[in-house]
Amino acid sequence: MYYTMKKITNCGFFALLLSGLMTVSAQGQIKQKQGKAPKTFGQVIAERNQQPHAGHIRCMSTEYEDQLQSKFPNRLTNEQFENWLAPKIEEFKRKNAGKRGINAVIRIPVVVHVIHNGDAYGAGENIRDEQVISQITVLNQDYRRMLGTPGYNTNPVGADVEVEFCLAQQNPSGGATNGINRVNLNTASWTQSGVEGTLKPSTIWDPTRYLNMWTARFSGDLNGVLGYAQFPSNSGLTGLNANGGPATTDGVIMAYNAFGSSALYPGGTYAAPYDRGRTTTHEVGHWLGLRHLWAEDGAACVADDYCNDTPMAADPNFGCATGNNSCPAAPGNDMVENYMDYSDDTCMNIFTQNQKTRILTVLANATRRSTLGASTACNPPVVYGFDGSLDITNLNLAACQNSFAPTLTLTNIGTTTLTSAVITYNIDGVNPQNYNWNGSLANGASTVITLPTLTTTSGAHTFNTSISTVNGVADQNGANNTKSANFTVSIYSSTQVNFTLQRDSYGSETTWTLKNSANVTLYSGAATADANPSMPAVFNQTWTLATNECYTFTINDSYGDGICCSYGNGFYELRTPTNELIASGAEFSTSESKSFKIAVLSAADFNSDNSVSLYPNPTNGVLNINMGELGLPDSYTIINSIGQTVMVKEKVSQSDLTVNTSGLSNGVYFVKIDKDGSSKTLRFIKN
Repeated sequence: MYYTMKKITNCGFFALLLSGLMTVSAQGQIKQKQGKAPKTFGQVIAERNQQPHAGHIRCMSTEYEDQLQSKFPNRLTNEQFENWLAPKIEEFKRKNAGKRGINAVIRIPVVVHVIHNGDAYGAGENIRDEQVISQITVLNQDYRRMLGTPGYNTNPVGADVEVEFCLAQQNPSGGATNGINRVNLNTASWTQSGVEGTLKPSTIWDPTRYLNMWTARFSGDLNGVLGYAQFPSNSGLTGLNANGGPATTDGVIMAYNAFGSSALYPGGTYAAPYDRGRTTTHEVGHWLGLRHLWAEDGAACVADDYCNDTPMAADPNFGCATGNNSCPAAPGNDMVENYMDYSDDTCMNIFTQNQKTRILTVLANATRRSTLGASTACNPPVVYGFDGSLDITNLNLAACQNSFAPTLTLTNIGTTTLTSAVITYNIDGVNPQNYNWNGSLANGASTVITLPTLTTTSGAHTFNTSISTVNGVADQNGANNTKSANFTVSIYSSTQVNFTLQRDSYGSETTWTLKNSANVTLYSGAATADANPSMPAVFNQTWTLATNECYTFTINDSYGDGICCSYGNGFYELRTPTNELIASGAEFSTSESKSFKIAVLSAADFNSDNSVSLYPNPTNGVLNINMGELGLPDSYTIINSIGQTVMVKEKVSQSDLTVNTSGLSNGVYFVKIDKDGSSKTLRFIKN
């Protein structure tokens, strides 16, 4: 959820989290179209949720969740998530009925990515270690209800959540770390699209092993935002993605001056009154599945936060409004001291027993939460003498190319100086090759290695690499030796491409172009009339393209929700005349681009293409010829084991790739496949 500070006259802590996306621009400048709310992130903050302090918005995780549900339609809705979680909470309660103080404390490894723009240590957004450590201390005081700290309370429903947070001592490669990852991304400040598209994905550590936190300087649509979190996701529901949300963005991101506690480390950079670390306590609560106490039901006092021991509330509370009762018909005053309200930092001190049950249930079941308790990243790393770590830095595969020279990063995690390493690499597990590195790497030092150029064929592939030996002996830690990366080469021999587009109900939002390598638009499509609630007709077009050229197809949606699936199941496809799929899509935000190349198939391409195959092999009836993405062959010939031709097929159609072998005697045969002046011979057995 996002936090922003607004101007109302009390010293409130969190400023709103409206259900729906919001912006700080004037409401009159935003036009809402038939049934669709404006999609710009951070727009139109409801007045009842605005905070009094100098233009800050304290929490906007709800808006962020709304945006994720729009962008990823398979992600569970709030209702679906609660329906999934409710029986698991009841099961947790049943198993723990009558038990007190028996839960093992769950320790969650934390990495804090301090994102800066080349600032000196301790200057600007490159906050000091002490400020980061003070925030982890506050989290532990609050989640453990520590006696003698601001996190302690005497409320009878107050809970020690029995969750602790530790700065990681192991990085993803198994090397030592202090849990603070300082990264210069050469960007002065960050908008939401930059955060989600670049900042998080380029720095995140494995979210199944770490709680990722980021601190950064915000701007644009994040101006005044203090932080936001990604709610947990999971699915036991038929037809829904088991993941349900992006792993590359999972965690909590905070404004650099709303992270840490001035009471614990006064020398930090803070934005008072959000200087006691409770914004992060609140956001981690969202990351663990807690909701706001007032449940964003428009002050109706009907919906709640799914916790029976937090009194019903109509609106967020600011300052420290003890004694306030915003829902007089419901029992109890508002729990303004609860971390999931918007009270001042110094007013907050409680998670309840029901909130604890909810958190522990999420940690036991939810995607990228249930594995954290077993993570060993809080422990010091095991030290080996000979321990090299390998990472893929970049495949260096340009659009429309099938040759590339990958770069790897070799790091010495061991105590012995690394002077040599044998690195094995291959594509799709075929034809492994060795690269011999020689140099000198002390403990903790790294070097970048560029491998020889690799060439492959059109289609989907996997690049694999691993360390075979270091200093002439076996690497003692195999856990960080092997890496792989998937990639696709898009080169096709057909000069005709069939384009199919099914717009959603809002055709006025969708445009598209096809451009060549000189950025010249060859084909394009303008916006069409909206057809809400019906779907417009499917659009089909055949493109005739030149060979030896790279093309880029781009589709745009002005609203930012793609063409699927909230307002119709739109999609697009690019296929060759033989039905090879070049590109497809449906779910994207504002735009999506796919590049491909049209080129004459060379003999080397055809002969080396491992996707050309026969199946089933052996066969006792039908034999299928699989051409991968190479299109139809010109002809094929079947030859028996003594060299006699038993079948010839010319002008091959798609149906001819299914061969009836029932008339052949049992034995060994060969299929010679011809295409574009080249041939490839494959063996099969007839039983």
